[in-house]
Amino acid sequence: RTIICTIHQPSFEIFSSFDRLLLLKRGGLVVYNGDLGPVTESATTHQSYNSAHNMVGHFEGANPEVPRFTGGRANPAEYMLEVLGAGTGQAVDNGVVWEEEYKRSAMSRETEHKLANVSIGTKVEFKDRHAASLLKQLWYSTERWALLHWRNVGYNFTRILIIVIVSLLFSLSIVSSPMAHVFDQSALQSLNGCIFAGVFFIAAINGITTVGVLGEAQVVYYKEIAAGMYHPFAYLWGLTIVEFPWMLFLMLVHTGIFYNICQLDPSAGEVMRYILNMFLFSTTLLYWGQMISALVPTTKQASLAVGASVGILNLYAGFFMPESAIPWPWKLFYYISPARFGLKATMPPQFYCSKSCVAEDANYVACFGLDMPEGLTSLHSQGAWGPGCNVMADITGQVAYKKGADWVETNLGARGRMPAMLTVWDYWRITTESVYEDCWSYTLALVGFAVAFRIITFLAISYLKHIKR
Repeated sequence: RTIICTIHQPSFEIFSSFDRLLLLKRGGLVVYNGDLGPVTESATTHQSYNSAHNMVGHFEGANPEVPRFTGGRANPAEYMLEVLGAGTGQAVDNGVVWEEEYKRSAMSRETEHKLANVSIGTKVEFKDRHAASLLKQLWYSTERWALLHWRNVGYNFTRILIIVIVSLLFSLSIVSSPMAHVFDQSALQSLNGCIFAGVFFIAAINGITTVGVLGEAQVVYYKEIAAGMYHPFAYLWGLTIVEFPWMLFLMLVHTGIFYNICQLDPSAGEVMRYILNMFLFSTTLLYWGQMISALVPTTKQASLAVGASVGILNLYAGFFMPESAIPWPWKLFYYISPARFGLKATMPPQFYCSKSCVAEDANYVACFGLDMPEGLTSLHSQGAWGPGCNVMADITGQVAYKKGADWVETNLGARGRMPAMLTVWDYWRITTESVYEDCWSYTLALVGFAVAFRIITFLAISYLKHIKR
């Protein structure tokens, strides 16, 4: 096969692998265009290489004042630059006009003869823009991204380190107050805040750190796409597939630290559910970051955009302000926020109780009045299951504020200034406006967000070009 490339001041090993040379001086003037032979065998390695004796002979034969080539392991590339006055040493005036010398040479006459006898050939046409099939493109793209991720120590080490630190930071804050010890609003709010921060910021980290993955590869990507090396779909497919094992590993690291230290629901089903939801939530925000990176011209601009968007996602996730507290039109941000779906899929199972102190619920257990079991502190004693079955008092009246005094009196039996007694789950779901039965719907919504972000990214890398040259 024929390989044509441009090269500047190559080493001896690289230069000796070329068999022909087109040498230009300043101004684009040809000073050599010919063979770099003859082929010689190395006395030490016994490997064949192009000696460049033809080129050396052309320069040495032009004028006796031209410097002589020392031979041996001397680099012919350095010699030719020195002769032309383009090397690193002091330029030598040898009285030769090299472009004129070339025009008088046999090489020039041979080239002109070949050009004069060139016939117009048949037009070369290809059935497909890409040499390889789409299946091969997908395979090699995945293999390439896997290698790039493995070599990108800074990117992956940063992700792992930050996830470990964040997981430890928020879990150690409540290590002495797990769900089993929550019997009042203060303890519940501390636990709720730390779980929210641990879940949201772990997912957000992946969106923030991934910005450079696509942004820094733009120049190479545009060149390779222009050369028809692969389809944009294959390029993005490889990155998508390679991220899966890394995201799974990161979520296992996070769960191993955060879930255990926080002493969240230990049942195998809920542990697997937590890993699944965290994987989807983190992957969704990862794709969000890469989508922003594909849409804006530079990595710096993408970093600013992703950082600002993470703040907006946090604000409208439904944690600081539930849906009922957000006015129109700002409520639209709540409806379209992937953070809302991630949190509503991940957090409710960690506060859930299968029975309730609310009279209107079908699984009702009396937590007030004469029907209340004596010494009731948890509905676990009444056959309930779930981590949020401890009974607590609504001292601050948050439930009454949300539902109204009449509803509290009817369903919780609290009159006047008497605090309502209800389970942790009852309090949490009322104040956060959460529904346990909707959790799997939110999980599916995360899948939809991830697919939508990937489609937008594909369209961006296919039709947007941020480098104008």
